[in-house]
Amino acid sequence: MTGPAPRRRRGPAPGRRVGRVVAGVVTGLGAVALITGCTSGPTVVGDRYDGAVPDALSLDGPGDTTPAVGWVETGRSFFVTTYGSSSCPSAPTAVGVDDDVVVVEMQQIGGEVCTADYGPTSWSLDLPESTAPADEVAVRLAFDDGSVVDRVLAP
Repeated sequence: MTGPAPRRRRGPAPGRRVGRVVAGVVTGLGAVALITGCTSGPTVVGDRYDGAVPDALSLDGPGDTTPAVGWVETGRSFFVTTYGSSSCPSAPTAVGVDDDVVVVEMQQIGGEVCTADYGPTSWSLDLPESTAPADEVAVRLAFDDGSVVDRVLAP
């Protein structure tokens, strides 16, 4: 009496199976890297700033959500506060001087899908070295939608 015939393995040998798994993982990681690389946003200059408390902002009344500027350290660094989606805020991408006016280029950062909240986001920036000492410093915020907001840093 003979027993049942031994079963033959179906499918690839174990070594081939591992190779396919590794190839799948590498392909998946490559796709993630490609997607991540495509969604990288503009380079932000400056740092997030939590010191821009409401007392430091000069608001034109309740509900005023116009961009604001103020000193972090008088004559050395200042903050910019804008309002919008917390997941896609406007951020400073360049700071320069044009005719004695500090120009801050602002671009929206984040993803393509933004939260529907509306709140302040502040950034701390160093005053450009080429800025002449003055009692007041004019600041122009130039947004990526073409809008411009002029503010003054008072002593």
